Amino acid sequence: MAIFNLIYLSCGIVGLLLLAYKIRALWSSWGSPRVVALISTVFFSAFAVLFAAPANITWINWSSGVPNFAALLVYGLVVCFAGASFSLVLFWRYPAALAWQRVRLIVVSYTSIVAAMIVLFFKSEVDEERQVDFDTFYATQPTVALFLFIYLVATGVGCGGQAYHCWQGARDEAISARPWLARGLRWYCFAGLFPVAFAVIKLFVLMMDWAGERSFDILSLTAPLMASLSMIPLVIAMALPVFGPRRPSPSLWLRRWRTYFALRPLHRALVHVNPGIVLVAPGKFLNPHHRVRRQIIELNDWRWALTPYFDLSVGETATSLARQASLPKDEVAAVVEAAQLRAAGSGCRRTPAKRRPASEIVDGTDLAAEHDRWVRISRAFQHSPIVDAAVATRVEAAGGMD
Repeated sequence: MAIFNLIYLSCGIVGLLLLAYKIRALWSSWGSPRVVALISTVFFSAFAVLFAAPANITWINWSSGVPNFAALLVYGLVVCFAGASFSLVLFWRYPAALAWQRVRLIVVSYTSIVAAMIVLFFKSEVDEERQVDFDTFYATQPTVALFLFIYLVATGVGCGGQAYHCWQGARDEAISARPWLARGLRWYCFAGLFPVAFAVIKLFVLMMDWAGERSFDILSLTAPLMASLSMIPLVIAMALPVFGPRRPSPSLWLRRWRTYFALRPLHRALVHVNPGIVLVAPGKFLNPHHRVRRQIIELNDWRWALTPYFDLSVGETATSLARQASLPKDEVAAVVEAAQLRAAGSGCRRTPAKRRPASEIVDGTDLAAEHDRWVRISRAFQHSPIVDAAVATRVEAAGGMD
């Protein structure tokens, strides 16, 4: 019994959290039929799973004063969930006017089914409370059997229609062009298959009980646990279209960390120029996108602070040596910049040297280009023998002047 309580209550709480999030996020659009269908789907699924916990079944039966009233309540919520989820998918796939023509039929049909279930329940003799085996215990009573039959068929049809339309919708050209929405629909299809499997198993056990074969009753006890797990793909399905496009790709995340560590030596070498601007925003220490963005901002700031100390002779020497080494154009620019930064950074407290013409200063034109440019500069700053030679020429010239 404890495992039943754990699974049902855990999945129910997840459903309530999803319900609270959806109500808050969609409050401004509450009048939309699509939003009403979405909130209804989450509401019915969350409370159906929550009330199915044996601990809650006991409380519901005691509070209502009607033996097994929890069975009627939970099964009614499951039927409403099936109808709401089917309606939701129709609103997703078709224009509102066309969808509403079909949804109206679903609302009338499923409302009638719930009404019929209520009548059949109170016409039945179900005076002995059964927390987890209501179906198999009363299966051979005609009114209960009919009650269970229409409940299971309605659940299977509604959730099966949901799964079918989600699968077809994910294959539509307009939707397949939006990968995260298509993935969400596939997960929503997957969520619908759990209740379908549950309904099929329950119907099979019901028919076996009518045939006098009770060896399959254990399946009826485990099937609801499987159905409750549909809450997990349901949460994923509703989260993917919202959060998926905002999630940075893992490969980009790794590239940003590589960029961060490639720039780190240059950043540390120049931090003395103005350490007061170094900033890591609260909660962003492990965010590589923020860390690299701050590195670029700070490096650019330090670079402009060092510009008055750039020495034309250092740039000319580095350019000449780089061209002699047949380096590509972007590598030549990186070597020249690295040589100027190293020479200026080590001598920025002396009188500014002859300033390099502004036309020779190169800035990145976009984020990716800026990243690549600074990575090349950082590598040249650390490892290029041309930078070493150009800076050494500056030092020798300064010593000769002394």
